[in-house]
Amino acid sequence: MQNDLILRNLTPANSRYLNDQHRFTVTAAGRRSRKTIIGDWKILIDRDRGALYCPNFAYFLAAPTRPQAKAIFWERLKQTTKFMGVQAGRPLETEMKVWLRNGSFIQVAGLDKPERIEGQTTPPVKGIHITEMGNTKKGLWGNHIRPILSDTNGFAIIDGVPEGRNHYYDLALYAAGGSIPVTLPGIGAYAENGLDKDWSFHSWFSADVLPESEIEAAKRQLDEKTFRQEYEGSFETDEGLAYYAFSTANYRDCKYKKGMSLDIGMDFNVDPMCSVEGHIINNSFYQHSESILRNSNTREMGEYLIAKYELRVGSDGYLPATIYPDSTGDSRESNATMTDLQILRKLKFRVKARKSNPSQRDRINSVNSLMRPMVGEPRYFVNPDTCQNTVMDWNRIQRTEDGRLDKTQEEKGKPFVHISDAAGYLISFNFPIYNYNLWS
Repeated sequence: MQNDLILRNLTPANSRYLNDQHRFTVTAAGRRSRKTIIGDWKILIDRDRGALYCPNFAYFLAAPTRPQAKAIFWERLKQTTKFMGVQAGRPLETEMKVWLRNGSFIQVAGLDKPERIEGQTTPPVKGIHITEMGNTKKGLWGNHIRPILSDTNGFAIIDGVPEGRNHYYDLALYAAGGSIPVTLPGIGAYAENGLDKDWSFHSWFSADVLPESEIEAAKRQLDEKTFRQEYEGSFETDEGLAYYAFSTANYRDCKYKKGMSLDIGMDFNVDPMCSVEGHIINNSFYQHSESILRNSNTREMGEYLIAKYELRVGSDGYLPATIYPDSTGDSRESNATMTDLQILRKLKFRVKARKSNPSQRDRINSVNSLMRPMVGEPRYFVNPDTCQNTVMDWNRIQRTEDGRLDKTQEEKGKPFVHISDAAGYLISFNFPIYNYNLWS
């Protein structure tokens, strides 16, 4: 943490951003490229308007959700203000608020409930730093954030990795004056809005900051399009084929290896219920089969899989199979008494699921990156003869402009979209890319 408290070895693009005095700045830079820590410093020490220079004002460090904001900002805020000797009393853990000696405070907040900030009138809001802007709700800036800065002529620092061409792209486009400039290695990119002098745009590559070994590791992990987005701050066009990385290079004669534990992805749609089955071997997934049941339920699917593979409970009390399901199955009831995950566990399956699903966009990126990393060999393989519906989904499912799956392609009783969702749950759990987000 101590190394995070002092800005060292800033690149020219970093320094340009740190010293920018525009009222509103939008920064679309790659992961772990210092954009967020520099934004923190700007809230504290920005000339004539930072929290240390302006007594009796409120400042916010914000992210799309409260847990996300806490993970990104809270510990660093406490350590930085302690290190500088500017805290007035102990930080307020429950509120995630630090009062400063000059009567101002800095508070960490989630934007899933913007009223946490909107309701702040005493002291009035002077500045806000929003990170991961691409993951916030559309309309947040104009409807909730911009108005609270009017009375104080307050400033805003907006950053994040692009999330397709959504509302964040529109904001970046406005800040840049209508055209996103080309980002150059070692130089970055910078533009102003010639008609609205309040706004500026910044970008630079993660490679300008991170060691070459880290960049090469990311290239082995991510497909080319996702790499450009995550590590070069590029606003990629998402509209079109969702699983663009899939090709015949992913075909293999995958077969069930009796005696080896099964790995199963499952979607809980009732009509049809879908699962994909295979083996995770050497950091790759080999899909050898798929299962589709019409007008079914979780118990029937579980019993079907037990019969299909002649599974028997072992000495450890479990079946030799792990299911990676839709996480919402932990709250949605499949019958009057049990959730879907409870049903699967009662059948003696091992079940692995996070508390909530990753975003559709992150799940799609995880799948594409396993199918065709930028450097190295594919790590997803499928038997095209025994998994025809899965292959059909990979080749036909479309993506909307903001990066979501086009659910209008769903057809009642058919596995379209649902079978690839099932595979996506397994892949995003075991081969995630979205956990790169916490430090940026």
